Amino acid sequence: MDFPLLPRFAALLGGGAVALASPALAQPPLELRLADVGRFATFVDMGGIAWTGRTARLRVLQVTEEGFTAGTEAFWGGWRYEVIDCDARTIAHVGFSSVRAGGREGPVSGDQRPAAAIPPGGADDAAAKVICDGWRPYVGVAPAASVEEAVKVGRPLIATGAEP
Repeated sequence: MDFPLLPRFAALLGGGAVALASPALAQPPLELRLADVGRFATFVDMGGIAWTGRTARLRVLQVTEEGFTAGTEAFWGGWRYEVIDCDARTIAHVGFSSVRAGGREGPVSGDQRPAAAIPPGGADDAAAKVICDGWRPYVGVAPAASVEEAVKVGRPLIATGAEP
């Protein structure tokens, strides 16, 4: 399936540094809105949402707890790429890319899964409420402007379980 990623993902698809160096293709500032805190701190990339009717293509940042490693490498978390149908209340996962400590992102991998009903009460439900319903949880937490900022906000919330 052809998944038209947003311009900020051009490097992952072969656009490389040349495309990103162009002022016309400069990356827009991030607006990462905190949607859920549980096993991960989940942030919705509000500036990266592409709408077709009431269906949204987006990415969601999952920040991991402090000290998370895979093998010998430390990770901040990763980006989940999603398609959410607001009317049907379904979600299709369309890929994932890791974010290593320091911010280096891995390539997008994984096949699109079939759309499934969004179970109530989890991170997917919270993301859907933010996207589809304009829900604004954690109103005391300003949107993060970078992945590093989201990590600094999210990790203490995961560790303490405290409401910000």
